[in-house]
Amino acid sequence: MSERTYMSEDTSEMTAPKVILFIAMLFMLVEAVAYFTIGGIGILYGILVLLFIAVIFISLALVSLGPVKIPYYWWIMLIIGILLILFEFLQNAFMPYFTGILVILAVIVELVTEKKDFKASKLMALVGIAFSIWDCTIIFLDFTAGNEILVVNAVFGLILAIILLILVLDLVDIKIPYTWWVFLTIAFVIFTWVSPNAIGYAFGGFGGYILMIAWVLILFAF
Repeated sequence: MSERTYMSEDTSEMTAPKVILFIAMLFMLVEAVAYFTIGGIGILYGILVLLFIAVIFISLALVSLGPVKIPYYWWIMLIIGILLILFEFLQNAFMPYFTGILVILAVIVELVTEKKDFKASKLMALVGIAFSIWDCTIIFLDFTAGNEILVVNAVFGLILAIILLILVLDLVDIKIPYTWWVFLTIAFVIFTWVSPNAIGYAFGGFGGYILMIAWVLILFAF
């Protein structure tokens, strides 16, 4: 597979992977701080994550840094994503695996949408829906007496995730428009009342975050 960039000669061009990686950098910063608070080898992980942030920021050419340049290669981002997952596995600092998965998703979006055959927002929406359904499943499996309200939230979340899946794939005409505000409403409900209750479990709590990122991509018309 050849090395390629997702930016044209105009480095100010905004692209879907660029947006995702920028958001990933914000989460990486939170994670780096968490590593520092752990202490010990966590400090080393925190320093490395800050280094990864610098590499991504420079490679995206968001601002002109003069002679300081790092070319973008998708495989470098993939390596960073894998290392983030490894650090998260070893330290469990902040939403395990989320930042690593987000960086890897940016690479997948670039590779899948390279020929413009598949919209980036649609791909991210499908991933977000899948994780949202998993969040609901976690809540169902973890049900204990006294947590009935969480199950109710999960039921509504599952219904909304299925509705969103129908809208994204245009499976059936359910008379609900597929607009940015409909998507945002569903994503916000899952982000607020469903996904937070799944944080702390394997790959739990990701759904709402990824759906909100997909909504940002929709606003950019990606």
